[in-house]
This record gives sequence, structure tokens and C-alpha cells, in this order.
Amino acid sequence: MTPALVRLLPATLLLTAAPLAAPAQVPPPDAETLDAVEVVGQRVPLSRFPGAVDVVEGQDLRRGQRQVGLSETLARVPGVTVLERGNFAQDLQIQSRGFGARSTFGIRGIRLVVDGIPSSALDGQGQAANFPLGALDRIEVLRGPLALQYGNAAGGAIVGHTDLGAPDGASIEAWAGSFGSHRAAVRWDSSTAPGDWQWRVLGSHFATDGERPHSAAERSQLSAVAEWKAGDSGRLRLAMNSLVQPFTQDPLGLTRGQWEAQPHGTAAEALEFNTRKRIDNHQFGLRWDSSYAPGREYWLGAHGIEREIVQFLSIPVGAQMPPSSSGGVIDSGRRSAGLEAGHRWSWARGSLAAGVELGRLEEARRGFENFMGDEVGVRGRLRRDEDNAIDAREGFLLGEYHLTPEWTALGGVRHSWLDFSSDDHYQAPGNGDDSGSIDYSETAASVGIARAFGNGEVFASAGRGFETPTVTELAYRPDGVAGLNFDLRPARTDSIELGARWRLQDAQLGVTAWRVDGDGEIVSATSSGGRSSYANAGSTRREGLEASVDGRLGDRWHYTVAANLIRARFTESFSYSVTRSGETDIRTIEAGNRMPGIPSANAFAELGWRTDSRRSGLALEARLSDRIPVNDANSDYAPGHAVFALRADWRAQSGGWHGFARVDNLFDREYAGSVIVNDGNGRFFEPGAGRSFTLGLGWNARR
Repeated sequence: MTPALVRLLPATLLLTAAPLAAPAQVPPPDAETLDAVEVVGQRVPLSRFPGAVDVVEGQDLRRGQRQVGLSETLARVPGVTVLERGNFAQDLQIQSRGFGARSTFGIRGIRLVVDGIPSSALDGQGQAANFPLGALDRIEVLRGPLALQYGNAAGGAIVGHTDLGAPDGASIEAWAGSFGSHRAAVRWDSSTAPGDWQWRVLGSHFATDGERPHSAAERSQLSAVAEWKAGDSGRLRLAMNSLVQPFTQDPLGLTRGQWEAQPHGTAAEALEFNTRKRIDNHQFGLRWDSSYAPGREYWLGAHGIEREIVQFLSIPVGAQMPPSSSGGVIDSGRRSAGLEAGHRWSWARGSLAAGVELGRLEEARRGFENFMGDEVGVRGRLRRDEDNAIDAREGFLLGEYHLTPEWTALGGVRHSWLDFSSDDHYQAPGNGDDSGSIDYSETAASVGIARAFGNGEVFASAGRGFETPTVTELAYRPDGVAGLNFDLRPARTDSIELGARWRLQDAQLGVTAWRVDGDGEIVSATSSGGRSSYANAGSTRREGLEASVDGRLGDRWHYTVAANLIRARFTESFSYSVTRSGETDIRTIEAGNRMPGIPSANAFAELGWRTDSRRSGLALEARLSDRIPVNDANSDYAPGHAVFALRADWRAQSGGWHGFARVDNLFDREYAGSVIVNDGNGRFFEPGAGRSFTLGLGWNARR
């Protein structure tokens, strides 16, 4: 056990042990909020669910929170690690049992779904910023083998839901805080005659000057969900989400020396090249469900997504001289659409669902030099011009069966055909035609069984999954040669888990032990100036233990503790070649090295107090992490840390007014919030934010 972990455990154990000895005084939670979870569009009872799953309710997403990102609340889910980059150009890094740790931006290895619309593209690349936290009523987080039923890159699944039916009316919220940060949001819930239309609309705007120099950002979001019920048998649901980040500066990572000298500094290259990013993401989906006969129902759905990204990187001018260079500016436009259809048969002791999903993604990717003459940080000559496409066809079966009143089994299988193709329109002397295509045909399958006992259940599950490379991961080759990295192959995993849950009168507890064996893990070969290349590792193994407890101490006190222990290792040596500045380096990673980006231990703890009226409260939050290896060679580590936050919230007895205040990083700890895995310039460290203050106010007008 490392010294950092030894320092982290006492506080976590103290907060965990005290609640377990508390007397039972509070009624059990409402079963309706706990008793269902969605798996591939099908609601399955959470009691006796044969796998690891947690639900974050809407009040936890919003009460006393800034509602800017999932890092605020997903930390309370065991098995999930959220690393806050402090960099809105790269979004959060979310890990589920270590899956997603290699991501230098956005989300990898985890399926994201918001109100039925996939926020993960067909290749598995996603963005957490699409979750409208001010509108969602719950977020369900699946981990382990049963998440594999979502198919490609489903190391976990994060599914956001909006439940319509709130009282008609509008609400307004706004807050302001340190570093010039502020957010304002307006939400409107309404409905027509009973049985007709109901809807929810949320609009929000967030901006910050950023704590670090050159880290300002601006984000506007509009989300809407509407539903029409056709009698007792049919339902039409519409959902849309629009995210616009017109201006987002990128302060880049820091080397060890830079970070120690200026823990909240910015890389000089970020200022020199004015590194920045613009994002526009718009998506729309609809779904028709019909229960046309007892125990028989079908669904039809469609969605469309449009995404535009322009990013200015810090690639040195000299590095762009070779004819194979793609320049230092990325201009990428994506259009994707999907169709789904399925049928479900239900009986007294179970159900069976079968479905098909079709999708196509088209990407226009261009690269430009980031200089003109002696001026850098501007768009220059065209250096890359290609059209990429993915066609996906998937079929799945999902069955649930109650063997006895106590025993429940759930299993599923999904087969995916994915066709990747690239049409290169840019040829020049020394840069030939890099067009090509590659096809993948993969199967994911999992099965779980649960046995209920009293107020809890024990469960076990096992599964086999896969993860294909994303278009971004195929974009660059580690050997420096132009063209897509078609040497990458899909990663495959075998996973098992064993766990238990208890729902006591005053507490909910859960514990899960798990193991994942991987082959061909997709790893970051090198990352430099915002450009990353990837390779396949040999065999890997992740194994861990996760535990959580959530409950009350008497009538006023409540607590939450979620803790993870993970051992993630390369179990087989592997090598890959990396070419930089015309020189090729063969890198060999030894068996036994830790997989980078994954802390071996982390925890979240919260202790809160509320008044008798429940209208006001205080809470102390703690986030603890062991050290994190920054590269495959384990040559350096981001130190472990413990960061605390204090929040208060209140709600008026009448008039609809409410507010909150919070202090994050209460003791102004200097720490690395995240790492850039295998950064080629050694700029591994992304500084965490210092102490900050936030004050918010809101008003509800509901009938």
C-alpha cells in the first residue's frame, strides 16, 4: 500500500464507520425511485438487478451544485472516477473501473445516453457536456458485465433521464463565483389537457475567465423533451439538445518542473499559439412506443446528430514542414443518424426483447497549418482533407427471467458490424493517397443472476465485450507516416463481478468485487500538442473492490461514502514504434507496469445536516485520490491528494425563492486534477483549481 493511500484511508474509514453504528430512525427510501433501471431501452427492476448499478437523483444533481459538469455528482458513484481537468476545451475524463483513462479529451470506453439519444458516437467517442444537469431527473450508472449490452465501448454506461409531469411553471437560477465564473438558467415545465402533450425546456449559459491564464470558456445549452400519450397504449417522445461553445481557450498541460514552479500556471506554447477550440453540437431524437396487446409492445426510434469542432493546436512550425504533416489546426464536421426498432414479449415470470439498430456517421476532417508567415496561432495552408464514414448494423436479444420469487436472471447478446472508410482528397509530393477501409464484426454478451434476501440481494454476472478504435484514434499513426492508423485492432475483454446490496431502514449499502481481463487494449502511444496516436497493448488485467453507503443519522444528519480500490496492470510486455522529428523510437512496456491514468484508490465522502423543516442545510464534501501514473513506463506520478468542499443551501417557506453557497477546495490544496497520458512533451499534469467561492439564487413559479 502506497504512503498516499495510507494517508487517504483514515478519513474515509471514519466517515464510513460512524453511520453503520447509528440507530434506525428514518423510514426506508421510496421504492419507486429505486426500483427500476434502464438497460438498452428496457426498464428492469433495480431490486434483484444482477449487476452493479447506481442512481443519482435529480436533487443531488442540483442541490447546492453549480450544474456545470458531471464531476460534481458522479464522484458519489462507486467504481466511477471523474478527473476534473480544469480545461473546458478537453471536457472531463470519466472512468468506469479504469475504462476511459486513456482519453486525452472527451469520453472513451463508456456509453453515454441522454433521453434516448446516444451522446456516444458510433465509434464510441462521447462528450459529457451534453448532459443538461438542470433538466434531468436522474442519472443511472451501470458498471461491469451488464453494461456490455450497450455494445461497442461499453466499459460502463451513463444514462440520463427526464421524467415529465412536474407542476406547470417556470424557474430561474443564477450564480456567480470566483475567476469570473457565472451561470444563468431558465426552465419551463408545462402540459396541455390530461393525456395530451407535456414538455420541459431548459436554457442555460455559462462563462468563466478560468483560474489559469488562457483558460476562459463560454457555453450555451438548450434542451427540450416533449411527450404525447395516445390513450393507454401509445406514447411519442421527442428530445433535442443543443450545445454551443463558441470560445474555449486551452491552457495545455504542464511538465513536472512547470507544475511545481507554478501550480496554476499555463504552458508557454498555449499563449504563443493561442490554443483554443470551438464546439457546436446539436442532436434530435424521437421514439414511438406502443403496447398493442397484453404482454406485447414494440418501439420505433430515430435520431440525428450534428457536431462541428475547430481546434488550434500548439504544433511547432518546424514539425509541420514534413509533407506527411496534417498541420496544427483541426476542422472536423460530423453528421450522424440512426434508426432503431424492437419488440418485447412479457410473461408473468419474465420478458424477452429483440431489436435492431442502424447508424451512419459521416465526418469531413481537414487540417491546416497554424501559421501564416511569421504569425502563429492562425489558420494557414490546407494540409489534410478527407471524408471518413462509419456504417453500423447491430442486432440484440435481451431476456429477463424470474426463476423463483427470490431468483432473477438477466442476459443479453449483441452483434455489431462496423465499417470504417476514409477517402483522402489531399495529395502532394511526399504525401500520397491515404484512402482505405476496414471492417469490424464483434459480439458482446453478458449474463447475471441475483438472489433476493430480506431487504437486499446478492448478485453475480459475467460478460465478454469489445471496443473498436474511434475515428480520432485512427486519425494519426505513431510512426509519423501520413494516413489512418489501420494497424489498430479492437480490444476485447472478459469480465466478472460478485456483489451485494442492502436497503436497511436508515441506510443503503453496497459492495462489489470485480475483475476484467483484456486483450489488445487500445493505449495512448504518444500525445503532443493536442494530437494523439494509439497502439494495441498485450494482455491487461483490472481487478478491484468498490463499496458505498448512504443513509441518515437521526432526523437531521445524512452521509454518503463511495470508495474504490483498483489494481490495473499490463500483464504482458508489448512494444510499439513512435516517430518524432524524423527519428524512430521503439518503446517497450514491461509486464507488471500500472496502466496509466488510473488511481489505485479514490473515494468520495459527504456529511450533511438539515433543519427540521428540511428547507436549509449544510454539507461537507471530501474527494480523495491516490497517486496516478502518467505514462505506460510509470516514470512519474501525479501525487495523491485530498480536497474538501463546503456547501449550504436554503429554500424559502413561501414565495419560491431558494439559494446556495459553496466553497470548493476549502483548504486551497495544490494538486493535479488530471493527467495527459503519455504526453510526448512531458506535459502530463493538468492543475486542479484552487479555492473558489460560489453564490447562487433561484426562484420557482409553479402552479
